[in-house]
Amino acid sequence: MAKPVPRQASGWTNTQVYTAIVAVLVLGALAGYLLHSSSSSPSSSPAPAATGASLPANSGLGQMPTGNPEVSALQARVQANPRDVSALTALGNAYFDASQWPDAISAYTRALNEAPANPDVRTDMGVAYFYTGDPDRALKEFDHALKDDPKHAQTLFNVGIVKMQGKHDPKGALAAWQQLLQIDPQYADRAKVEMLMTQAKAQVK
Repeated sequence: MAKPVPRQASGWTNTQVYTAIVAVLVLGALAGYLLHSSSSSPSSSPAPAATGASLPANSGLGQMPTGNPEVSALQARVQANPRDVSALTALGNAYFDASQWPDAISAYTRALNEAPANPDVRTDMGVAYFYTGDPDRALKEFDHALKDDPKHAQTLFNVGIVKMQGKHDPKGALAAWQQLLQIDPQYADRAKVEMLMTQAKAQVK
């Protein structure tokens, strides 16, 4: 992950500004995950009991640390039905939470191959790409998510973060956050967005 230090703003040290940006990025990633989790519909069939069986070598999905029955059950579901969108998405979320970004991307990709129009999953995958050091691919996924849902607030939030931190584009970040607040004036993290907008304005030449 790129780690540029934003230009110092009045009353802030470089370290404080960088820490604030990183903190908001983390919060943004988690918020994207929570939004996705809360909007996911339960599977139509119950998950099988945890078996502890690993996925086959050609599954394209990595292994979580042993001793996690929930993940083992998800892996078993994917083994039984490789097109189970609910299981693939939940498995992607588990890898995401464990910071296993390539594995999260793999699971999300497979879920999106089956159900492409899911801006929540698409946004989470974009965040995972950002954490692998690929801000361009992250923005590509965010753009796709916004085509599916132009008012997806969390995507716009993350567009601003990636443009600000990954692309050194405060003007682009500012535009994304302004659009976010126009779409959702009551956005839950509005104070954070306004703080970031202040930082972006200070950097726009």
